Amino acid sequence: MLNANIVPARNLQKSYKSIIEEVKKKKKAVVLTTNNQPQAAIVSLEDLEKLQQTKAQQGTAEMLNFVEEHKEELKELPANLREIADDILYSK
Repeated sequence: MLNANIVPARNLQKSYKSIIEEVKKKKKAVVLTTNNQPQAAIVSLEDLEKLQQTKAQQGTAEMLNFVEEHKEELKELPANLREIADDILYSK
């Protein structure tokens, strides 16, 4: 599993302050479990930002790969595709 502390979810309510402080200070996630099964994680805001940036970069890379794989098909699309889409979406 991840490099994280494992905490039963039932401990969160009574220990939330210390759990949050540990996450903030050690920059180490805490995984909450129910019946010994991971359910959720608490991460620092810094780590959350990094995760979101990574996800955005992966999305961009996937889009670029798609464009590269389908560039011949994409060339066949109408030049005014944005106008056509706007008309469909926003015209009444």
